[in-house]
Amino acid sequence: MIHNVVQSQQKFYFKSFKPWQRIGEPGDYSLVRITRLFLLLVLGKSVIVIIGAGATGLGIAWDLVLRKIPVTVVEQNGIGFGTSGRFHGLLHSGARYVVTDPTTASDCMDENSILRNVAPSVIEPTNGLFVRVLDDDPAYEQSWLQGCQRANIETRLLSKTQMEDFEHINKTISSAYLVPDAVVEGFGLLQLLSKAIVAKGATLLTNHRLKSISISANEVNGVDIEGSNGSFHLACDAVVNAGGPWASEISKLFQDPISMHLAYGLMIIFANRKLDVVLNRLRPPGDGDIFVPHQKVTIFGTTDIDQSDPQAPKVDQAEVIRLMTLGKQLIPELDSWRVLRAFNGVRPLYEPLDSISNSSRQISRDYKLIDHHLQGGPSGAFSIVGGKLTTFRLMGEKTGDLVSKYLNVSTSCLSSQIPIDSTKPKLVKNDTSTVLCECEDIREQKLRSIDGSIDDWRIETWFGMGPCQGTFCAHRVVGLYHQIYPEKNFEDELAHFRQERIKGMLDVVWGSNAKQFVLQQAIRFQSLAE
Repeated sequence: MIHNVVQSQQKFYFKSFKPWQRIGEPGDYSLVRITRLFLLLVLGKSVIVIIGAGATGLGIAWDLVLRKIPVTVVEQNGIGFGTSGRFHGLLHSGARYVVTDPTTASDCMDENSILRNVAPSVIEPTNGLFVRVLDDDPAYEQSWLQGCQRANIETRLLSKTQMEDFEHINKTISSAYLVPDAVVEGFGLLQLLSKAIVAKGATLLTNHRLKSISISANEVNGVDIEGSNGSFHLACDAVVNAGGPWASEISKLFQDPISMHLAYGLMIIFANRKLDVVLNRLRPPGDGDIFVPHQKVTIFGTTDIDQSDPQAPKVDQAEVIRLMTLGKQLIPELDSWRVLRAFNGVRPLYEPLDSISNSSRQISRDYKLIDHHLQGGPSGAFSIVGGKLTTFRLMGEKTGDLVSKYLNVSTSCLSSQIPIDSTKPKLVKNDTSTVLCECEDIREQKLRSIDGSIDDWRIETWFGMGPCQGTFCAHRVVGLYHQIYPEKNFEDELAHFRQERIKGMLDVVWGSNAKQFVLQQAIRFQSLAE
């Protein structure tokens, strides 16, 4: 056995000659499993490389490590950089899709129930309210009720008197129903998953870019990766493409490109939590029809605009104004709500070349799992595309089943039974350390307990994401960071943080937010001479 050791980020990888890649016939598990067990436990070789550390990629990794299959996850940026970090936070009941996309609706309802059990600490059971305004088609309401019944989604009709208890909502609506929607803290979920897979022995490489995929005798046998410490080769038995909006580009490295339909959606964050229930418009999914309470804020969306670039585009202020106009049909007083920021997220929808649609609204939100070998590509090459964040665990399970079959490993899925929360740190009680972020009540002791970058601190605690958008806390937090990590360039960290906060504020600079923006700039450039 010949292998070369390559060190990167204190992890060892083996560039190996692999005569064991195909030992035995399908069903001959003993020799295969014994050989793999030796390789995995003694040599530390990664069997599966997953590209992408969004909810889908991390969910696949969680499924595989629970099956005792070693995994390395490669992410070109930070965790949740793509779609998973740019959505409205809704844990779907499936009610939104019961008419237009019934398969996705059923999957969402099933996964909604499972995730409440395996990740309760990042899920708030708010319920959802579907309301039909006077201009909406009454026939759709009946189709929707029938769809909910087929998908086993419980609905409860509210009376006019009961609707009066929901403050801010248009009081002239025709009908309203409660459904089991919920809210998921996206960044919190990604943090749970990343810590859980690492605790189970997986390797997570953020800020590492996939350069190429090694293919020999029409089989995947390794990847070349580039990071801050240079490039290295990682031997593996299979690669799973979970790149979200970048999945089409990654699939080209398999020599079997897949077709994607990309579209971006605009969302607006309001500085206060005005609703305690998810508010949906009872009509076919469209623009400006959903409000989601999320911790201390409210997120409103969304739009649907086709694009070719997987990177989320700059916010268009005209789109913000149009979305606000649509929102007033549900919340008449919307103009009086304080706008905090706006952002775009890219939908990575799968669309075969033989079924081109005019709009992403016409494309199923269902996921597609692709074995490239069945399409003429190499064996050991898989892609998982489409889907919803709500169905990430199901996508991980189905991918895990396919990969296990390919490896001749007879293990079953455990991700519907084992809590992801088991690795969540306990809250610090009676923390009297210095408050660094007043908006989110983030204290020094909490930040000191988190090992990572400024972005990691922000994602895990939400510091700087409240009404002041880092006006007062940014320098305090960066000062603490520099004290803990004096070798790191805190000026770059601060500049990056400022850039991201300002980017979301610029296209909603009116009313109170305009005053906040002016104050932030005054403190930044005049008081602190930044």
